[in-house]
Amino acid sequence: MTLAATAVGLVGLLVVNSTQTDAPAAIQTGTAPPTSAPPTTAPTSTAPTQVTPVPKQTTATPSAAANPAVYIGRTAGREATLAIAVNGAKAVAYICDGRRVEAWLTGTFTSGQLVLRSRTGERLTGVATAKDASGELTLRGRSLRFTAIVTGPPAGLYRAKNTTSTIGWIVLPDGSQVGIDNDGTPAAAPPLDPATRSATVNGVAVSARSIDGDETF
Repeated sequence: MTLAATAVGLVGLLVVNSTQTDAPAAIQTGTAPPTSAPPTTAPTSTAPTQVTPVPKQTTATPSAAANPAVYIGRTAGREATLAIAVNGAKAVAYICDGRRVEAWLTGTFTSGQLVLRSRTGERLTGVATAKDASGELTLRGRSLRFTAIVTGPPAGLYRAKNTTSTIGWIVLPDGSQVGIDNDGTPAAAPPLDPATRSATVNGVAVSARSIDGDETF
């Protein structure tokens, strides 16, 4: 019995030692704890690209005539002298040869375009810029081309009217004058003093006015 008890005790010690020896191995061979994931880097925002608008291309247009303005010139063959006065959307023209042929015309000036007509059927059409004018006119049934340039006082267009006649003067830039005194029998106009706008007709003083383009006849 003593031997049997001793054997049983030895077996118990072996079992205990085996249990204590295996415990650390179980821990060592167990599943490792999960590791933390690396931090996620937030995507950086990209600033929107700035687009500079391209200026719109425009086509230059000829400068229009200043208002009021007076153009003075001659027909291509120098058959007549003319003056054109523009004011706003209105225009007046006077054409004469300084002897017997003349015409007063009125009309419009729109977007640089001249369109005028006289009571007797003469016509004038053309274009006017800040510097000059050109076009075509009819005078006593003849079709004539003309050119004219912008002028300033004392050059210009003048007109006087009394009980017997109507007188027109074109004072050119060089100071020379062309005009007609029409009392039913046209003749060359007497000299005009542009400074005082006066003249003497048949011994009688008359006052002229500068035509600026908005008159009607």
